[in-house]
Amino acid sequence: MKQTEFNPIIEAVVLIRHYALAVSNNWSSMKAVGAVLKDDIEKATDLVQMYGSATTKQQWSMELIDFNATKSQLQEIMNQTISRIRNKSAEGLLEGWNKYHGYVPKLESRYQRMKELGLAVVPENKKAEWMDLWNGIQAAHTKMGEEAEAIGIQLGLMEQCSPAEVDELSDTILKHIPVKYSREEAHKYTDEYMAAYVQLKEEASQKKTLWDRFLDILAGGKQQTPAQRVMMQRWVDGEKGDTH
Repeated sequence: MKQTEFNPIIEAVVLIRHYALAVSNNWSSMKAVGAVLKDDIEKATDLVQMYGSATTKQQWSMELIDFNATKSQLQEIMNQTISRIRNKSAEGLLEGWNKYHGYVPKLESRYQRMKELGLAVVPENKKAEWMDLWNGIQAAHTKMGEEAEAIGIQLGLMEQCSPAEVDELSDTILKHIPVKYSREEAHKYTDEYMAAYVQLKEEASQKKTLWDRFLDILAGGKQQTPAQRVMMQRWVDGEKGDTH
């Protein structure tokens, strides 16, 4: 996929969109995503069992054990966190949640090794099927990442804001931010996103300190590179200046 130049404003609005989707779904999408991921991994396992050598099957089994262990750790962290979000009980939870990000690279490396292992053994007429499976697996992983981004925003809000402020800001976000586009599509629909962001900003900025805290949370995203975080922080500082 072609890399899109990092645009702090669009990236911030996409993060807000992920948050809006998670809130509108009451944090319930992970169960469905997990079921799709489990089904695709089982189909991939069937193909390896059908076409792989004894050595390949053994390697796959070892990778699968480690993959499932890491995925279970991630799911446990996410499920516990979502449960406490629903109960509005997040004291000290943000620090524990940050452990989630330590497991993600491990899972992604497993994805890559398993993808390459299977691609090397399936026959030519099955390679397209194999790649379709891994495209689906990657899509599920991306959705989980988006939910994780949303959780991070929610925890940041719960740590810095009152429950009433969190609810008020969430309602404002749901009112204004479009939820129908992916990150890639957002860059194609910049005008629509910017118009929605301006509306959100105008309403949310009426409580300036709450808006400023929200901007800081967006700027501290764990998914960003250090350079991107610098860009986001510069943008945040500019946004705050605009509201004075």
